[in-house]
Amino acid sequence: MMTSNIAESLNAARNLPIDILVECLRSLVQKWVWNNSNNANGTFTKVLPFNTIEYQVHDQKGINFTVNIHSRTCTCNRFQEDEMSCGHAVAVIAKRNLSVYDYCAKFYRTETLEALYQENAHPLPHKDEWNLLQHLDIIVLPPNATIPAGRPRKKRIRSGGEHKVIITSGKCGQPRHNRKTCKNPPIEKPKT
Repeated sequence: MMTSNIAESLNAARNLPIDILVECLRSLVQKWVWNNSNNANGTFTKVLPFNTIEYQVHDQKGINFTVNIHSRTCTCNRFQEDEMSCGHAVAVIAKRNLSVYDYCAKFYRTETLEALYQENAHPLPHKDEWNLLQHLDIIVLPPNATIPAGRPRKKRIRSGGEHKVIITSGKCGQPRHNRKTCKNPPIEKPKT
Protein backbone atom coordinates (compact mmCIF):
# COMPACT_ATOMS: atom_id res chain seq x y z
CA MET A 1 0.00 0.00 0.00
CA MET A 2 2.89 2.36 -0.73
CA THR A 3 0.90 4.51 -3.13
CA SER A 4 -0.60 7.96 -2.94
CA ASN A 5 -3.78 7.09 -4.86
CA ILE A 6 -6.22 8.29 -2.17
CA ALA A 7 -4.36 11.59 -1.84
CA GLU A 8 -4.41 12.03 -5.61
CA SER A 9 -8.15 11.32 -5.66
CA LEU A 10 -8.76 13.95 -2.99
CA ASN A 11 -6.47 16.48 -4.68
CA ALA A 12 -8.28 16.00 -7.98
CA ALA A 13 -11.64 16.66 -6.30
CA ARG A 14 -10.63 19.50 -3.96
CA ASN A 15 -12.23 22.21 -6.12
CA LEU A 16 -15.58 20.37 -6.25
CA PRO A 17 -18.44 20.94 -3.80
CA ILE A 18 -18.24 18.74 -0.69
CA ASP A 19 -21.48 16.87 -1.44
CA ILE A 20 -20.06 15.62 -4.77
CA LEU A 21 -16.87 14.49 -3.01
CA VAL A 22 -18.84 12.61 -0.34
CA GLU A 23 -21.04 10.96 -2.98
CA CYS A 24 -17.95 9.96 -4.97
CA LEU A 25 -16.37 8.37 -1.89
CA ARG A 26 -19.65 6.64 -0.99
CA SER A 27 -19.94 5.10 -4.45
CA LEU A 28 -16.29 3.99 -4.30
CA VAL A 29 -16.87 2.21 -0.97
CA GLN A 30 -20.07 0.67 -2.35
CA LYS A 31 -18.09 -0.68 -5.32
CA TRP A 32 -15.44 -2.14 -2.99
CA VAL A 33 -18.09 -3.83 -0.84
CA TRP A 34 -19.79 -5.29 -3.91
CA ASN A 35 -16.51 -6.65 -5.33
CA ASN A 36 -15.35 -8.06 -1.99
CA SER A 37 -18.70 -9.73 -1.27
CA ASN A 38 -18.69 -11.30 -4.75
CA ASN A 39 -15.16 -12.57 -4.14
CA ALA A 40 -16.14 -13.99 -0.75
CA ASN A 41 -19.31 -15.74 -1.96
CA GLY A 42 -18.76 -18.85 -3.99
CA THR A 43 -15.09 -18.32 -4.78
CA PHE A 44 -13.79 -21.27 -2.79
CA THR A 45 -14.68 -24.70 -4.04
CA LYS A 46 -12.79 -27.11 -1.75
CA VAL A 47 -11.54 -27.09 1.81
CA LEU A 48 -9.29 -30.07 2.53
CA PRO A 49 -7.99 -30.72 6.05
CA PHE A 50 -4.34 -31.61 6.73
CA ASN A 51 -5.20 -32.10 10.41
CA THR A 52 -7.55 -30.39 12.90
CA ILE A 53 -5.87 -26.98 12.63
CA GLU A 54 -4.38 -26.81 9.11
CA TYR A 55 -6.44 -26.77 5.92
CA GLN A 56 -5.84 -26.34 2.24
CA VAL A 57 -8.32 -24.13 0.38
CA HIS A 58 -8.64 -24.44 -3.42
CA ASP A 59 -10.24 -21.51 -5.18
CA GLN A 60 -11.89 -21.43 -8.60
CA LYS A 61 -8.77 -19.92 -10.19
CA GLY A 62 -6.81 -23.04 -9.26
CA ILE A 63 -4.72 -21.40 -6.55
CA ASN A 64 -4.16 -23.25 -3.28
CA PHE A 65 -3.92 -21.53 0.10
CA THR A 66 -2.91 -23.04 3.43
CA VAL A 67 -4.82 -21.83 6.50
CA ASN A 68 -3.79 -22.51 10.10
CA ILE A 69 -6.69 -21.52 12.35
CA HIS A 70 -4.70 -22.11 15.55
CA SER A 71 -1.93 -19.61 14.70
CA ARG A 72 -4.35 -17.51 12.61
CA THR A 73 -2.25 -17.51 9.46
CA CYS A 74 -2.91 -17.94 5.76
CA THR A 75 -0.51 -18.08 2.83
CA CYS A 76 -2.25 -15.03 1.33
CA ASN A 77 -0.95 -13.10 4.43
CA ARG A 78 -4.18 -11.14 4.94
CA PHE A 79 -5.24 -13.22 7.98
CA GLN A 80 -2.08 -12.31 9.91
CA GLU A 81 -1.62 -8.77 8.56
CA ASP A 82 -5.21 -7.55 9.02
CA GLU A 83 -5.75 -9.68 12.14
CA MET A 84 -9.15 -10.47 10.66
CA SER A 85 -10.25 -13.62 8.88
CA CYS A 86 -9.48 -13.55 5.16
CA GLY A 87 -11.84 -15.28 2.73
CA HIS A 88 -9.82 -18.50 2.88
CA ALA A 89 -10.02 -18.57 6.69
CA VAL A 90 -13.76 -17.84 6.55
CA ALA A 91 -14.22 -20.88 4.30
CA VAL A 92 -12.36 -23.06 6.84
CA ILE A 93 -14.21 -21.56 9.82
CA ALA A 94 -17.57 -22.12 8.10
CA LYS A 95 -16.66 -25.75 7.31
CA ARG A 96 -15.82 -26.33 10.98
CA ASN A 97 -19.04 -24.56 12.12
CA LEU A 98 -17.07 -22.09 14.24
CA SER A 99 -17.77 -18.41 14.88
CA VAL A 100 -15.83 -16.05 12.62
CA TYR A 101 -15.90 -13.41 15.40
CA ASP A 102 -13.61 -15.59 17.54
CA TYR A 103 -10.89 -15.25 14.88
CA CYS A 104 -10.59 -11.48 14.66
CA ALA A 105 -8.49 -9.13 16.78
CA LYS A 106 -10.05 -7.54 19.86
CA PHE A 107 -9.84 -4.02 18.42
CA TYR A 108 -12.44 -4.93 15.75
CA ARG A 109 -15.03 -5.91 18.35
CA THR A 110 -17.93 -3.77 19.57
CA GLU A 111 -17.00 -4.05 23.24
CA THR A 112 -13.55 -2.59 22.51
CA LEU A 113 -15.11 0.39 20.74
CA GLU A 114 -17.51 0.90 23.64
CA ALA A 115 -14.64 0.72 26.16
CA LEU A 116 -12.78 3.36 24.16
CA TYR A 117 -15.51 5.92 24.87
CA GLN A 118 -16.26 4.83 28.43
CA GLU A 119 -14.12 7.50 30.09
CA ASN A 120 -15.35 11.06 30.42
CA ALA A 121 -13.54 14.02 28.93
CA HIS A 122 -13.41 16.70 31.60
CA PRO A 123 -12.92 20.35 30.64
CA LEU A 124 -9.68 22.12 31.53
CA PRO A 125 -9.71 24.51 34.48
CA HIS A 126 -9.22 28.22 33.93
CA LYS A 127 -5.75 29.24 32.73
CA ASP A 128 -5.02 30.96 36.06
CA GLU A 129 -5.44 27.61 37.86
CA TRP A 130 -2.91 25.70 35.70
CA ASN A 131 0.13 24.36 37.49
CA LEU A 132 2.90 24.70 34.94
CA LEU A 133 6.56 24.08 35.53
CA GLN A 134 8.79 27.09 35.02
CA HIS A 135 10.59 25.70 31.96
CA LEU A 136 7.27 24.90 30.24
CA ASP A 137 6.04 28.48 30.26
CA ILE A 138 7.19 29.11 26.68
CA ILE A 139 5.11 30.74 23.96
CA VAL A 140 5.32 28.80 20.72
CA LEU A 141 4.99 30.88 17.56
CA PRO A 142 4.45 29.66 14.01
CA PRO A 143 7.55 29.47 11.81
CA ASN A 144 8.61 32.48 9.79
CA ALA A 145 7.57 31.70 6.24
CA THR A 146 6.91 33.82 3.23
CA ILE A 147 4.03 32.99 0.96
CA PRO A 148 5.16 33.17 -2.67
CA ALA A 149 3.34 35.50 -5.02
CA GLY A 150 0.90 34.11 -7.55
CA ARG A 151 -1.58 31.30 -7.56
CA PRO A 152 -0.78 28.15 -5.61
CA ARG A 153 0.26 25.11 -7.61
CA LYS A 154 -2.60 22.79 -8.63
CA LYS A 155 -0.63 20.04 -10.35
CA ARG A 156 0.85 17.41 -8.10
CA ILE A 157 4.55 16.79 -7.81
CA ARG A 158 5.57 13.37 -9.08
CA SER A 159 7.32 11.00 -6.70
CA GLY A 160 10.85 9.81 -7.41
CA GLY A 161 9.84 6.51 -8.99
CA GLU A 162 7.30 7.95 -11.42
CA HIS A 163 8.09 8.68 -15.03
CA LYS A 164 6.29 11.02 -17.38
CA VAL A 165 4.28 9.09 -19.94
CA ILE A 166 4.68 10.40 -23.47
CA ILE A 167 1.90 9.40 -25.82
CA THR A 168 3.14 8.60 -29.30
CA SER A 169 1.37 8.07 -32.58
CA GLY A 170 0.76 4.47 -33.58
CA LYS A 171 1.35 5.42 -37.19
CA CYS A 172 4.73 7.19 -37.11
CA GLY A 173 5.92 6.81 -33.52
CA GLN A 174 6.32 10.57 -32.97
CA PRO A 175 5.13 12.08 -29.67
CA ARG A 176 2.31 14.56 -28.99
CA HIS A 177 -0.26 13.59 -31.63
CA ASN A 178 -2.55 10.71 -32.50
CA ARG A 179 -3.01 8.55 -35.57
CA LYS A 180 -5.79 10.73 -37.06
CA THR A 181 -3.82 13.98 -36.97
CA CYS A 182 -0.51 12.40 -38.01
CA LYS A 183 0.98 13.97 -41.15
CA ASN A 184 4.27 12.07 -41.00
CA PRO A 185 4.84 9.01 -43.16
CA PRO A 186 4.43 5.68 -41.40
CA ILE A 187 7.50 3.91 -40.03
CA GLU A 188 8.63 1.01 -42.14
CA LYS A 189 8.95 -2.12 -40.04
CA PRO A 190 11.79 -4.45 -40.96
CA LYS A 191 10.68 -7.69 -42.57
CA THR A 192 11.75 -10.84 -40.80
